[in-house]
Amino acid sequence: MYRNEPEYRRMPLPNADTYRESMHAFVRTVLDEIGARESCSENERRLGRRLAERWRALGLDVRSETFTCHPKAFLGVIPIATLLYLLATIAYWVAPFLCFLLAGASFTLLTVEVLRYRELVDPLFAEAQGENVIGVVAPAGEVRRRVIVSAHQDSAYEFNLWYFLKGAAVPVMIVGFVAALVPMLGGLAKSLAGAAGASHAFDVVGFAAIALYPIVGLNFFFHTYSVVPGAMDDLAGISVIDAVAHALGEARREGQALEHTEVVVLAVSCEEAGLRGAKRFAERHRAALHDVPTCVINVDGVYDEQYLTVIDRELSTGVRHDARLIRLARERAAARGRVIHQHAIPLGATDATAFAQAGVPTVALLCQDATRLVPNYHTRLDTLDHVRPESLSVMLQLVLDMIEQIDRDDVGADQA
Repeated sequence: MYRNEPEYRRMPLPNADTYRESMHAFVRTVLDEIGARESCSENERRLGRRLAERWRALGLDVRSETFTCHPKAFLGVIPIATLLYLLATIAYWVAPFLCFLLAGASFTLLTVEVLRYRELVDPLFAEAQGENVIGVVAPAGEVRRRVIVSAHQDSAYEFNLWYFLKGAAVPVMIVGFVAALVPMLGGLAKSLAGAAGASHAFDVVGFAAIALYPIVGLNFFFHTYSVVPGAMDDLAGISVIDAVAHALGEARREGQALEHTEVVVLAVSCEEAGLRGAKRFAERHRAALHDVPTCVINVDGVYDEQYLTVIDRELSTGVRHDARLIRLARERAAARGRVIHQHAIPLGATDATAFAQAGVPTVALLCQDATRLVPNYHTRLDTLDHVRPESLSVMLQLVLDMIEQIDRDDVGADQA
């Protein structure tokens, strides 16, 4: 990969402020010249090609990996589940066991496909091709450990409920997801009761299912197929991993390098389609992810440094992130005088989930308020004017500090 290499010195810690304005300018340029980036779209591939060109110019070993998925399945099941709820509510009065089956199918679709990120009914939707872009920065010596720094290229479809209802969308979503339990359990109980199912108690269950429908029915309009700009989520994250490539690549050309840590910058496709790009990467490289001790630092949702956050759990997918990496993030932030919050993600997931499920130590980093539904998340408001340049440099500095400490102290050297 590198020819006629000089003698390398251990790399001194770069100052992320050097890249602050260039990262912000990168986000602006991509938004102006490429725009929104639907999963598996030509715009997403254009961004990938731009990153590949930039990383090759730095001397990184760069490759692109294509994969197939069904990008509209992840959110496409929501209106299907909503229709099944409506049919179950009608069936409750005339065919209670059919009601149980329809409501059970609705609840299963939402739970397995949307909450758990499993590909339950994906083949029912159109197939498309995504493309992950990988750049590798080799260490000065033997590779004894690997750090993958990832962010996703695509931007989301606009979530109507989030844009119009704002914070009120959260209880509406919760009710919309669990409401299927009412006709499901009611239909089962009524069918088992037989002739006794004509009691007023069962009528109350049916009327409750009807009363819940106005809330459940909003899910017919949960999202559009209009793609948001995605400045914060996650073009800002892409700008951070691009700056990691620049900081390490430029240092290496000057004869300074990490000692035994290989760094992989990974621009992932199709995160907004249910983490499909990260899943495909983890599946394809499952053996390689364990051939040397590997850990993953995922960067997502960067817009305000006061919300610098390390994610410890992702409740929807049941993932717990690596305690050592969480501790490292907290220590490195504190060493810079930064307050770092620690939160779980109650709904949704990051690409780090795919790697954690493959048995790789992971951590997810944000500069996003994880305690509420912020207005620029998955809406048309996710524009550059909401992304503070300081948030980019703070995130970059934390990532570089963590990489440097991993190289120095073997942090993350044991497999989870």
